[in-house]
Amino acid sequence: MPLRYSYSMSKAALNMFTKTAANELRPLGIAVFAIHPGWVQTDMGGPSARLTPTEAAQTLLHTVNQLTLAESGHYLTENGQPIEW
Repeated sequence: MPLRYSYSMSKAALNMFTKTAANELRPLGIAVFAIHPGWVQTDMGGPSARLTPTEAAQTLLHTVNQLTLAESGHYLTENGQPIEW
């Protein structure tokens, strides 16, 4: 099994950046989120993925338009559900 330390560390760093930036920018009315785009038909996701790039973009746009400062700092699914990390 290949080691994935660098990948895991980069994701943890992104999540902490999201939390820190959200805390610092919330007083200015700026929300910050990290959103998992779902399984998308890309080179990484492959042709069996459930979302086309267009569907993924539409879903993310809909989700972002629904989010408020209350969700700022969270890691979310493409549909806006919280993901623990």
